[in-house]
Amino acid sequence: MSPVRRVVAAAKPHLRAILWDLDGTLTDSVHLVVETMNSVITAHGGPSLAYEKVGELTGLPLDAMFRLAWPDIGAADVERYRVEYRTRYDAVAIPATRLYRGARTTLRQFHAAGLLQATVTGKRAADCERILRGLGIKQDIEIYLGGDSAPHPKPAPDLAQLAMSRLGVSPGESVVIGDSAADLAMGRAAGAHTIQVLWGFSRTPLPDAERSVRTWRELRNAVVALA
Repeated sequence: MSPVRRVVAAAKPHLRAILWDLDGTLTDSVHLVVETMNSVITAHGGPSLAYEKVGELTGLPLDAMFRLAWPDIGAADVERYRVEYRTRYDAVAIPATRLYRGARTTLRQFHAAGLLQATVTGKRAADCERILRGLGIKQDIEIYLGGDSAPHPKPAPDLAQLAMSRLGVSPGESVVIGDSAADLAMGRAAGAHTIQVLWGFSRTPLPDAERSVRTWRELRNAVVALA
């Protein structure tokens, strides 16, 4: 029995579920989001946005990013640009998306330890599943949820609460793992534990994180500590 499995099995009460962000947490893809967004904006005469401005909104609805370029943008243009963004992202960014080194091992260790896993990404759920299926880790995750799965996006608690409900776990048995302020605020609002990874967009500890980790080993140890 692995060390992770022994700790999880022995703990009462114990951590049962891990709710993962995608961009900047499992996948090295924040820069792909920014590049795709800027390609749409500049194609329609808008200003190219700084990485920091777009990156801090990763995981939120696309509307928020378009409004950085056009504060008064109308609903029809938002929808048109959203379709264009998704077309470009499907064609270019999804094939280029890669897992961070250490993600695959960690997902498989947690799965082998009996921990339930779900995604709580701002992406559409189908896109998330397609990305992770292509990366060969679909079997380690029980539920794929995305920005279109719940009525209110991050930092509202809806997405995390839906994941807990689907997995049959309580907030105290769950941890949200993410790299952005929206991820961690969502987890805290849902009553879950929160762990911030420092290899994504935000490179300094954020206030809603119970723990901040710099390596995948530290992350595994932090999850064991919660158990």
